[in-house]
Amino acid sequence: MAVPLFSLRGPDDVGTGEILDLIPFVDWLQRWRQRVVQLLPINETAPGEASPYNALSAFAIDPSYISVARVPEIEQSIAAQEWLQSWDARQRTDRARRATHRQRRAAYAFKLRVLELGFEELVRHPASERAQRCEGFHRSNVWWLDDYALFRALKELQRWTSWETWPDALRRRDPDALRHARVALQFRRRFFAYVQWIAAEQWQAVRAHAHARAVWLKGDLSFVCSRDSADVWAHQELFDLSSSAGAPPDAFSESGQAWGLPLYNWAALRRTAYEWWRQRARQGRTLYDVFRIDHVVGLYRTYAIPVHDGGTAGFVPADEAEQLTQGRDLLSAVLEEAGDTKVIAEDLGTVPDWVRASLTRLGIPGYKVFRWERHGEEYIDPRSYPPLSVTTTGTHDTDTLVAWWDGLSAEERANVLRSLDRQHSALSTQHPGLPWTPALHLGLLRPLYDAGSALTILPIQDLFGWRERINTPATTDRSNWTYRLPVPTEQLDDDAAIRERMVAIRTMIEQSGRGGAITG
Repeated sequence: MAVPLFSLRGPDDVGTGEILDLIPFVDWLQRWRQRVVQLLPINETAPGEASPYNALSAFAIDPSYISVARVPEIEQSIAAQEWLQSWDARQRTDRARRATHRQRRAAYAFKLRVLELGFEELVRHPASERAQRCEGFHRSNVWWLDDYALFRALKELQRWTSWETWPDALRRRDPDALRHARVALQFRRRFFAYVQWIAAEQWQAVRAHAHARAVWLKGDLSFVCSRDSADVWAHQELFDLSSSAGAPPDAFSESGQAWGLPLYNWAALRRTAYEWWRQRARQGRTLYDVFRIDHVVGLYRTYAIPVHDGGTAGFVPADEAEQLTQGRDLLSAVLEEAGDTKVIAEDLGTVPDWVRASLTRLGIPGYKVFRWERHGEEYIDPRSYPPLSVTTTGTHDTDTLVAWWDGLSAEERANVLRSLDRQHSALSTQHPGLPWTPALHLGLLRPLYDAGSALTILPIQDLFGWRERINTPATTDRSNWTYRLPVPTEQLDDDAAIRERMVAIRTMIEQSGRGGAITG
């Protein structure tokens, strides 16, 4: 089941889902024979940035996901407890609105303040077992945490301006300037390291719980991080800031998309044997049982749009043979570092056939979105999908299943049902127009659980026929990246409609043979 972490709702809710909300969610999944929870990237973004694909760091977990009410130092801090109670009182009248849409900016600011009070409690006991564990986390993650913590401290000092506008010595990372900044910002650097330790500890608690319940955590590694990120600042030699990564015109956007994200300096990455991506894979291995690589075609070839006027957009590298070698070598490095963690490629959109052939040779499954899998006018029977694939109804960037159905003509609806499940073809004469009904909905889902793919992972909205979508590409609508579940995680089984649907889904899972623990 696919659901953004921010969409969950828990007992300590302050406007966004939290890490520890995954524990009751995993229990709920297990009860209904669901074996995978697929998440969007959990990396930290800037306070006003909602998209998880525009991250401040490729390694840091967003503080807004931390379950602050269950941090030991915060539980012990009188000041922190007073702050928590004050927040609850201020927000009590606003719960209906917060239940509808994610309130990330407010949650981010609030949680950082509470964590500051928790950190003050920790530093009062430097010899404590928890203080020693925090220091141990810092030492074992120094390879990314030092640059990140300094970057976050400097971002605050520079009033959140882009690092490209910082004083020259800091912008170009002059060694003397960095040494001075590390000393001057020592306390704040230690605080940001503490925040990441808390997030990592809570995440490992979730992962241990999920393992005990035989449920996999599936993460998402974004194609690249923000131009204004700790990684780009710390490793400027690995990025090309003269162009923006994007996408050529396709089904999502007739004019193409400029994402404002940096390009890689592919020559520099090759000289390091793709070490930065190897580091990402190693961290992914510590967080997830399986991770998806977003926009995998971009690792073969990136659509580059010049930042300044006068240039020409195009793919980098331009030569197909070079593209194939680059993608193969980078993904081979990722697989090498991933170890037992499974790797899946997001291979949707305009993707050359040779890219998918390369993924097959590497043993990396791609996606089968049944609405896009067609031979001419006919939809492909999911039972014929190859095992090296993941079946789904859509992604965070597509409209929901019910919205897609509403947009089809009566003729096309009948075509869908004839293609996917012959037993429903008679419905076209009994019910002109084939309106959306619970029976029709289940008729659409049933073939997906019978698919030949190794995994069937469906967005939670599509399981229940909910209409709200996660994101509309090429837009900046305020509803993007704000979707939240209609009921708290711990109350999902109290909703009769949800419970009835999960009974039907569990039956499909058991009949398809997908109900056992995942292996291989």
